[in-house]
Formats: sequence, C-alpha cells, structure tokens
Amino acid sequence: MQTAVLTIDGMEGEGCADRIAQLLTNIDGVSDVRVSLRDGLASVQLDESLVSPHMLMRGLTAAGYPAVAAGEAARKPGTCCGGCCGG
Repeated sequence: MQTAVLTIDGMEGEGCADRIAQLLTNIDGVSDVRVSLRDGLASVQLDESLVSPHMLMRGLTAAGYPAVAAGEAARKPGTCCGGCCGG
C-alpha cells in the first residue's frame, strides 16, 4: 500500500469535499480516503498494482477538480523544488 497526498483546486464547500471523497473511494485499488476542505488536500491509501497517484489526479481533473501531488503545486516550472536551491 502507498499513501498519496493530493492538492485539489475547486473545493468550495463540504459538498465538493464529499463528492471528491466519493469519486476517489469508487476507484479500484483505493482503500482509504481523507479529504480536508480547509487544507485543500486529499490523502489516499492505494494499491499501486491497481492504481497510481497520476490516475487519481487525472480522474479528479476530469471531474472538475484539478489535482496535483502535494508539494508539486508550489514548484516553479524549471526548478527541482520551488527554487530554493536554484535547481
């Protein structure tokens, strides 16, 4: 099992958070979903032999909730980690 943490845009209320949780729960290979409306995050336990974090992000984006792996949202294009090391 792997834990994926996703940053999700477009959550405007508890209804959105509930819909996101339901969307993720219905994906084969996902066993535990926790969505934080306050933080704009979803934490997902997944079986990497059945599903990948990228597949989850694509599904959420297609449903109108653009998602990226947590930490990647803060990165600047062309840098390794947001620019702190200049990489």
